[in-house]
Amino acid sequence: MKKISILIVLVVAGLLSSCRHAMTQEELNDKASSGVVLIFNSYYYSITFPNGEELFFTDIEDGKLVNITDDEEEIKKESNGSSGTGFFISEDGLLLTNRHVARPEVDEEEIKNVLKSFKRSLKNMYSEYMEKVATEYEEYEGNVSRQAKCVELYNSYKKAREEIDDMDMNEAEVITHSDLYVAFNGSQFVKLDDLSKCDIIAVSEDEKVDLALIQLKDGETPEDTYIFKLRETDDELTMDEKLYMIGFNKGLTISKTVQGIRSQIYSGNITQKGDGEKILYSIPSLPGSSGSPVVDGYGNLVAVNFAGFTGTQNFNYGIPSIRIREFLNDN
Repeated sequence: MKKISILIVLVVAGLLSSCRHAMTQEELNDKASSGVVLIFNSYYYSITFPNGEELFFTDIEDGKLVNITDDEEEIKKESNGSSGTGFFISEDGLLLTNRHVARPEVDEEEIKNVLKSFKRSLKNMYSEYMEKVATEYEEYEGNVSRQAKCVELYNSYKKAREEIDDMDMNEAEVITHSDLYVAFNGSQFVKLDDLSKCDIIAVSEDEKVDLALIQLKDGETPEDTYIFKLRETDDELTMDEKLYMIGFNKGLTISKTVQGIRSQIYSGNITQKGDGEKILYSIPSLPGSSGSPVVDGYGNLVAVNFAGFTGTQNFNYGIPSIRIREFLNDN
């Protein structure tokens, strides 16, 4: 009797498991697309020198810092813009994406090398600031408070110029300033202020793990939004296993429709044995898909898309689940 009971349990378990089938691409899209968001990043950089002086810039090109200024409000008007994909992983507004989507970086060593040969230009720049303030001082004749402010600025620029020769540029600190906004799948908007703002919660310190955790400022995931979950084990994916990526290729260029923004879903297969740091698959993608979730046929998260090959859209890299799990456990 006992053997018969065990047999019945096994048969029922087998029937239940056989009922669980992989979804079609359309079914996956219908189920999970609500969980992906289009991320917009408005960003610029700052350098804090050893003497505490701070300058802002937007990029580095041909060995020169672009749009360099000491006025943060001015640099905000010249901010760079980029887009990527993110996806919800909890009910409290947490989203996973790539580090390079949330916090675009410039080569700090390259900047410091530029700064070492940039001292003369810096001194000339501060001299120009001093001349400008001196002119303003004359223009504000009779306005004691404004002239006092000019004197304060003039002395500050003069002090900064005098200290440049003695500064060790290796001690300069470079910081990325990012303002993150997300647009929900199916939403309509006109400007960035129409979107939901996010805070950066954590970025991976491991250069090989291009991941970042961000969170909606209100700390609430919208109702009826799909929450992506890692599958239970981090077993290596098989070469014949079909995978799907849901994201925003080319940002608004492709995703904008009359019904609002719409993500796209693409499929492919593992094309190379994983090395524990990354997996290679034949899912096509374009810029804007960075940070997209890569899932199996059951909607389980198996990777986060982060890089492709120049010249082809059909081979792309993802960060495997074992590295995602480690990052989330650490944060």
